[in-house]
Amino acid sequence: MANNGAVEAVTGVSKWAFSWEPRAKLLAAIFFIFGVISLTTPSIAAGAYLISIIAILLSGVSFTLLLKRYLIILPFLLLMTVPLLFGQGLSYTSDNLSFATLIFIKAFTSMTIITIVLDSQSLDQFMNGLAGLKIPSVMITVLILSYRYVFLFLDDIQKMQTAAKSRFFNGGVRIRSLKVYGQLTGMLLIRSLDRADRMYQAMASRGFNGRLRFKESQKITRLDLFKTALASIIIISLVVIEIGYVR
Repeated sequence: MANNGAVEAVTGVSKWAFSWEPRAKLLAAIFFIFGVISLTTPSIAAGAYLISIIAILLSGVSFTLLLKRYLIILPFLLLMTVPLLFGQGLSYTSDNLSFATLIFIKAFTSMTIITIVLDSQSLDQFMNGLAGLKIPSVMITVLILSYRYVFLFLDDIQKMQTAAKSRFFNGGVRIRSLKVYGQLTGMLLIRSLDRADRMYQAMASRGFNGRLRFKESQKITRLDLFKTALASIIIISLVVIEIGYVR
């Protein structure tokens, strides 16, 4: 995949984050996230979260974007933690509260790290990095096409909602409304299948064989290794501190 326009795609990102080689950056992120997941003490996990917040501020990635990502995972976190806290009534134990807090901290830390990885480089750089890590090209192709067409799918949903509202459809859970929902879902499925077929025919006519071609990976420099090692040392230090703290 070409990298034309990659710089414009990540305007505002600091040089240290943008220049970090994608493979080294991705490996550091994976190692850091697994380290955070292994933590069992809320205070130590909070330290990891604070470090991730400092990293995203230094990287220049939009903090507003990060908050939007938090909102995406918030409903799932609430579904996990609310029954944990109030499963036995309105009262809750300190252990349950501590565990629920730990879940939130780990999830927010992981999402912060993921946001740094995804938004401090272009999509082409990220996919080329995956290819450089020997991820099967079929999987990368599926990721690229899914990323590209999920926005068209959402656009179709928005257009159908606008059309329904223009015909004075107010929603609800009435029988008539459920029938409309069923019709809209069926139309959306048919349009999606039709678009997928047209897309495949167009790509096949241009010689697409199911796999995309990727550029050769950039050379990993000593600075890239230093950044990856620093991230690894930080999370290893937190794990070691927790082991000593627990003991």
